[in-house]
Amino acid sequence: MKRCHSQPLKLTAAIAISFVAFSAQANDTLASANNSFHHDTSASYITDTDNSDNAYLFASYRYYFDAVSTDLGPWALNTFLAQSSNFGVNYLKSDLAETSSYQVDGTYVFESNWFIGANYQQINDDDDSFAWPYNYDESLYGLKLGYYFNESSQISIFYQNQSGSDSYQHTSGSGQNFQIGLLAANFDNQSDTFGIETQSYIPMESINGVNLFARWQYTDASQYYYYRLAQDGFLPERYFTTDIDNTFNHIFLAADFYINKSWSIGAQYDWQDIDIKQFNSSSFTPEGDTIEVSDSVNNYGLNTAYWWQISPHFSAKFSASKLFNDNDDNQDSLLFGLDLNARF
Repeated sequence: MKRCHSQPLKLTAAIAISFVAFSAQANDTLASANNSFHHDTSASYITDTDNSDNAYLFASYRYYFDAVSTDLGPWALNTFLAQSSNFGVNYLKSDLAETSSYQVDGTYVFESNWFIGANYQQINDDDDSFAWPYNYDESLYGLKLGYYFNESSQISIFYQNQSGSDSYQHTSGSGQNFQIGLLAANFDNQSDTFGIETQSYIPMESINGVNLFARWQYTDASQYYYYRLAQDGFLPERYFTTDIDNTFNHIFLAADFYINKSWSIGAQYDWQDIDIKQFNSSSFTPEGDTIEVSDSVNNYGLNTAYWWQISPHFSAKFSASKLFNDNDDNQDSLLFGLDLNARF
């Protein structure tokens, strides 16, 4: 992909221009001109001011079986407040991790206000800085069960499984081995995640309203690496293995205050706790050795976003956010996002 080095400056200018309109109320006449839709498409770009290569491209299409009203709450929350059965497809490209993914998902809402959802995602990893240097694919599938306990609130539980594996066998003259003398290699990745999340939008008199979101999730993951090297003039044939087991606890809290239908100001808190147990062995140390690491980090964030409803069917959303943490690796960068949206 061609790098977009000039994009952050353009996004900064666009966001600055859009903020001029914050003092004015959103143009509600656009909502009455065409106040419902079934199709929702978007294309997004997110970048980091410290590193323009740290960019994400996202594209999506979603169909709602019931008409979604634009009169319900802020523009950005219309689809959440609709509480409608839907089906969608998504594409994500990450420059920093050099990965791309494709996802299909759907949600069915019962008349009793219960809903169920399922998703499948295919991930292609091209990151050659990883311990496994080859491109490989991973699959992810997930299930969700939830309940709408009023017209603007929901709670749900979810489960996701992610897995991927790959192997290499030396073929004489193939030139594919990344290390001289590599005869064989194997890689395997497995993870299970389950959690609970809730979201609630609360209309208010002084402002449009506040959107509250909370999620807790737990992940149990494992990775396995095996390399077998050929004999050379100095060393005999040898092998190396790495077996990693890790667990993650993750809590995410967010509150977004909508000044009007278009403009929001928000804050977020993110806590992560990780325990890693790594076992290394080789032909030189067949008894192996174990490394154990435990760590936790607190992340904080501030953000603002503006939804510009250009016409009854087309809009642009500008966003900016700043993240902080309690480690010594704080960066002065800002994240800027641009989302182009069409609803019809």
